[in-house]
Amino acid sequence: MGLGRYKFVVRETLIEDLLGNNRLENKRVINIGVQDIVTGIIVPHPITHFIRSTYEYKGVSLSAQINPAREIVKFFNFIYEQIGLQESEFLNLPKKGIRGLQLIHGARFITHQTHKKLSRNYVLQIERYLTHFFEYLTKMELIDEEIEFDSFVNRKQEEIMISPFRHPRLDTNYPSTSEPIKDKLKDFGTENKERLIWEFLEEARRVSPEIAFGIALQIFGGLRRGEVVNLTSASLPTDFLSNSNFVLVQDNQHLLFNHIKDTKKEQVKRNRIQAILPSSYLKEIYNSHMKMNEKVKKSNPFAFFVDDKGRTITGGTFEKKFAKVKYAYIDRLAATPGRYLDFKRLSEPVWGTHIGRGIFTNFLAEKGLDEKRLAIARGDKSTKSAKDYIDNRNAIANFQTAMEAFSTQEILDVSNHLESKWNEEVFTGGAKY
Repeated sequence: MGLGRYKFVVRETLIEDLLGNNRLENKRVINIGVQDIVTGIIVPHPITHFIRSTYEYKGVSLSAQINPAREIVKFFNFIYEQIGLQESEFLNLPKKGIRGLQLIHGARFITHQTHKKLSRNYVLQIERYLTHFFEYLTKMELIDEEIEFDSFVNRKQEEIMISPFRHPRLDTNYPSTSEPIKDKLKDFGTENKERLIWEFLEEARRVSPEIAFGIALQIFGGLRRGEVVNLTSASLPTDFLSNSNFVLVQDNQHLLFNHIKDTKKEQVKRNRIQAILPSSYLKEIYNSHMKMNEKVKKSNPFAFFVDDKGRTITGGTFEKKFAKVKYAYIDRLAATPGRYLDFKRLSEPVWGTHIGRGIFTNFLAEKGLDEKRLAIARGDKSTKSAKDYIDNRNAIANFQTAMEAFSTQEILDVSNHLESKWNEEVFTGGAKY
């Protein structure tokens, strides 16, 4: 009978919870279990911890916990069904178990629910539950697929998680509606890109100058949000951007964020030496940042990114300040004659701090680095076996070649003409910002 003998179930259970002073308290909890259809016996499944850590421990009501639990159970039963049907995309799972779960499996489940003619809102809710579930699996290092999650802060300063299931390669189907699914923007595009990058960084220097260099490091070095805020003064060489084009990416939470209970926005995915693309414009932003740091008294001497009161900038603060820059720039484009297409390009999709990493990746791809060398340049972990590893020395040499190409024709070396043209467009012609 195989897997067909079993199914996942959700149960609400009464337990005795041990409190302080060895006191016991009756408590109702949500559990996920596996039931033997023949015997009726139910065995608790460890994946219940997802419900505990993501919902119960954060004070979510019992009724609000049972909905995600039910959808995760449906997802697992769908997987069992696909394995029984010998669907090729699922045949690695009996051998690898939960570690073999991939985004494609979640995408197929969302598509399956769409084909059942469920409402759009219902399917989007399922997508949100699966997004949180795969984020949990990634943080707990329970799956092999390397997934990068991104979020953005909207105008109301609310954090919105961007679904990883909307990547074009997944072909995820959604119920139709008059409102299209918003795509995730991974780059500023090919047309006008350098101008958009420069203008965006200039907007950062105007609106939130304390993080402008951090945004620049994401664009020129591919750093993630958590990697930026974990930088200390010792993370950059003393001759940074003069002779040394790299930063030391390390987990410095013990130095910077001991006062924070939830540090999910301050995580460093991989310690490494990260090469930075050379640019005199980046050097200018770096010098401005160093001058700002000299004017404030830091509450933490190790901190490299601080606000105007000297407080260490956390990942959450960085994200909110980035959103402030983003919407200020979009508003400025809206108020500028002749920039409607740029406004439309940046205002319609969803994007957050991770876009800098996408821009960096595309810069390298345009210089001819293949996927394997891109992975090394970005600091990604290879998931392939040892025989598939490429020679790191060759990868570094290729990366150095790309950097030399950028040195020859530097990125975003700002001309007075470009700066004056931007100011003229915005501040004249009845379009004062």
